Amino acid sequence: MSQTASVSFYHHGFYELSLDDLYDILKIRSLVFNHQQRLIDVSKGECIEIDDQDKVCTHIVGRFPDNQIAVTARLFTNNTPLRLGRLAVHPDFQKHGIGTQLMNYLDSIIESKSIEMNAQSYLINWYSELGWIVSGSEFLECGMKHIRMVKNF
Repeated sequence: MSQTASVSFYHHGFYELSLDDLYDILKIRSLVFNHQQRLIDVSKGECIEIDDQDKVCTHIVGRFPDNQIAVTARLFTNNTPLRLGRLAVHPDFQKHGIGTQLMNYLDSIIESKSIEMNAQSYLINWYSELGWIVSGSEFLECGMKHIRMVKNF
């Protein structure tokens, strides 16, 4: 796959998602968080992927032309500031610029509104390149090092 794989993005509230969308979102998050990062193990079972928050989020989905899901994230739009979470790039397509494409799409839909997230610490440099700023000290979340990052503050 090339570094500039073509991905089409859209976003919907939970109840606007098709069953296929929901299945694909949960599958990619399971692949990344439960299998690749083993968050269940490192959090000693305290980190629950399906956490009852999906129903109040806008879900961002990126798909290839063949309709295969490449990336997803959830956006809490009822928060001030907005809040980003559960960003997951399919393991087969990581490091191909797809996460950056999602973040650019996110910028286009939030229209310069303030936004925050708890970023996994190993991604600080990548998020910083996209305009995010560290805000606070490192902490453990789900057994992994995280840091609060903000944008448009």
